[in-house]
Amino acid sequence: MSKVEVSINGKEIELNPFVEEVIKNTVKGMVSSLRGYEKGKIKIEIDD
Repeated sequence: MSKVEVSINGKEIELNPFVEEVIKNTVKGMVSSLRGYEKGKIKIEIDD
């Protein structure tokens, strides 16, 4: 089973199963079209 983790400034944000699934499918959909994509752990960091 996939696990989605979101944290802001080191504080983990709780996600319900629906939101976790939406984030997972959205990110996988975007990165799967990138050249060099392969299945595995996806890590995205945004410094805002």
